[in-house]
Amino acid sequence: MTPTTALGVFREQEHSPERESDDEAILSAVAQELARRHGFAVRTIRPEGVRRIERVPDVIFYMCERRPVLERLERLQKRGALLINSPEGVRATFREAMLQRLADLPFFPDTRLVATNAAFNGLRRVWVKRGDYHAIEKRDVQFAETPEDLRRIMADFQRREIARVLVQQHVDGDLIKFYGVRSPRSGSRWFHWFYHRDQHLRRHAFDRGRLQRLCEQAADRMHLEIFGGDAIVTAGGKLFVIDVNAWPSFALFRSTAAQHIADHIAGRVEMQKGSTDA
Repeated sequence: MTPTTALGVFREQEHSPERESDDEAILSAVAQELARRHGFAVRTIRPEGVRRIERVPDVIFYMCERRPVLERLERLQKRGALLINSPEGVRATFREAMLQRLADLPFFPDTRLVATNAAFNGLRRVWVKRGDYHAIEKRDVQFAETPEDLRRIMADFQRREIARVLVQQHVDGDLIKFYGVRSPRSGSRWFHWFYHRDQHLRRHAFDRGRLQRLCEQAADRMHLEIFGGDAIVTAGGKLFVIDVNAWPSFALFRSTAAQHIADHIAGRVEMQKGSTDA
């Protein structure tokens, strides 16, 4: 029997600020799991190699995000490749698009899309995030305690030719990071959360099951199968999802995550073959 062919595409290094090795490690670990446990014929490439692909693999799992690469992947999708995540899902993590998907959810904080040359009156205690991609460098997410801070931060984004930003109301509480793998048909495969380091942790009580439901609801809105992000739990136990991204590094739980992701990819391939045979 001919083995399933799989191609893994690494993230652009400029999109992995201080996470280059972690991002490469999780994708490589998934490739190894697919080969070892599922018998896939797997190879991995850099994003610039996507344009040189001639023979279309059965499945492409990827962390790259640049728009031209996503467009090339979509062309391969039209030729029969299964893509995980979908390009639609990856684009949904670009912050302007994320705002459009999540703005009406009651657990997403008050967030505005604004031009960096706009005038502001009285805004304070907000997070300012670049409006196109997620954070590519540390200055792409900055906290403004005062209106003066906000003006200074806006000027910095302008100097860097970032025309629009998201201004998100700060929510006080414990910062949580979450990881997830979910099927677009059958729902959750794996979900894990932990407290973000480098914070004054108060360990506010909250409903763990509700955290998972809210995070997966946000991921579903964004058509993501492999996802991560950040949430806040307040002193009263209220939960807010403040950010969602496609395919994080899973650094602290790489081995476990790689197994779940590989199983998910193998299951999706089987699902695709089943629908094609039918």
